[in-house]
Amino acid sequence: MDRDYFQSRPHGQWIGFLVLFGFLMLMLGNHMVSLTHPDEVFYTQTAKEMVAHNSWLTPLIFDHPQFEKPILFYWLLALGIKLFGVTPFVARFWPAFFGIGGLCVTYWIAWMFFGRKRLAFLSGIILGSSFIYLALSRAVLTDMVFSIWVIVALAFFCFAYTRREYKSLGIILAFFFSAMAVLTKGALGFLFPCFIILLFLIWQKDLGFLKDRSCVWGLVVFLLTALPWHIAMVQLYGRVFIEEYIHNVHIRRLFEAEHPKIDTWYFYFQVMFGGILPWSFFLFPAGHWVGKQFQNRSISCRSLSFLICWIIGIYLFMQPVHSKLASYIFPVFPAMAILVAYYLDHVLEKNPKLNLQQGFSVCAYATCVLMSGAAIAAIIFGNQYSQMVVSKWPVYVFSGLSLLSALMIFIFNRKKQFGKVICSYLGINITLLAVLFMARPFIEPWVSCKGICDIFKKIDQSGATVLTSKFYVRGIRFYTDREMAVIDISGKGFFSPHPVLFLNTDQMVLDFLERQGVTYAIVKEGNVEDLKRILAGQPYRLEELEGMGGKYILRIEKI
Repeated sequence: MDRDYFQSRPHGQWIGFLVLFGFLMLMLGNHMVSLTHPDEVFYTQTAKEMVAHNSWLTPLIFDHPQFEKPILFYWLLALGIKLFGVTPFVARFWPAFFGIGGLCVTYWIAWMFFGRKRLAFLSGIILGSSFIYLALSRAVLTDMVFSIWVIVALAFFCFAYTRREYKSLGIILAFFFSAMAVLTKGALGFLFPCFIILLFLIWQKDLGFLKDRSCVWGLVVFLLTALPWHIAMVQLYGRVFIEEYIHNVHIRRLFEAEHPKIDTWYFYFQVMFGGILPWSFFLFPAGHWVGKQFQNRSISCRSLSFLICWIIGIYLFMQPVHSKLASYIFPVFPAMAILVAYYLDHVLEKNPKLNLQQGFSVCAYATCVLMSGAAIAAIIFGNQYSQMVVSKWPVYVFSGLSLLSALMIFIFNRKKQFGKVICSYLGINITLLAVLFMARPFIEPWVSCKGICDIFKKIDQSGATVLTSKFYVRGIRFYTDREMAVIDISGKGFFSPHPVLFLNTDQMVLDFLERQGVTYAIVKEGNVEDLKRILAGQPYRLEELEGMGGKYILRIEKI
């Protein structure tokens, strides 16, 4: 990993390597696992219904309009479905595609700030091999697409700020890509870049940078891009759109936690540390090294201050919000990857005056301990919970590869071959992906409704409404295209409205069964017990037909 060698090679070579790396890590094998519940099937079902109803302006779910997210991500999914059909690879193509693009954009930002190709390349490698980036690139969620639009908007601001001759173009394009982010996930697409940029300009005492006509034109471009769809929805659906999209999605989440257990002050710190694994331990020496740059008033301080504003800005914006999810803070990870790469790039300099190798070695040893602990824990878990582990081969493979990765890191670290240590870290991700693919037949029944629905479709072809658990309703709908009713005794309904019959009392369940005559249900174990209790002493016969992955097919017939 010689710096001069990196500097001598063209950008195209390193970007090409990142694209290939991204394809192998983020896209290859995306067809192997069926679409999972509850979120992957939700977004794909929406696009599927849009194509079926030829509704290219309004997102649909259960044959009704839904406004949980804006339209752009659904357009991408619907286009893929229209051209190539409904398959896991087609549905997961766009998150993986944007994930690969995000590596290239991160390379570009790091190059603009620091002018070092090795640092820029390491930034892309670190980001693309972080656990959260792997997960969101391979999942049908809006977060990857949204985050890359935000990152591109920030990249064009950096372009405008560091290349003043292109200031107008950079600012206008920053506004445009911010609008694309808004069309993907809502107002955060504008608020994130604006808050970060304002923090940075205030820190630099350079708010005058925004006193430019291009900002006005940029705002015009933003409004022309982001507003038309929103205006059309208000005109078509009025209060329904305003209550669901404005109030429920944008306002209610500020004050009400969708998942109360994770509404804590430390949740996002856990996400940032765990999300960038296996590079997490390098955050500590990287932070120390960055602090030294400010003490010494290094020429890199301006660039580092932007990255710090990027991380702090998103954290400060999201921390007070009561609805928390790991994906909400996902846009911070490119900045974190660049900071870690900034530190590692200096470690590789082999300059005794820098004295950075000791911190690097401590982090490498800590990773060895972590991987060894994970290997031992996997074996213990596999033995103690043998009833849940259908096959132990994935456990043994994971343990063996984890120990091998730890051993490689340990040996190269002892020899002070730090470039090889960094390369060995990629073995951790290869281990993770290899084991997940190997364990696919055993995991899929638990994370997807496809298997149980395939069985169900052979049992019943009546077309009657299916009774299902709340958590499975989207998946059962996706794989059967049947009408749905949800049983959730004493439940409070969906956080975002779903146009399905919601049965949360015993009497509502009995009334539904009375209308049906013969009812088929696909429910979790808890709802099986609910139905047995409700039907005790009632003129109904309940039969348990099949079970798979915690889901059970029942037949309920009135006697």
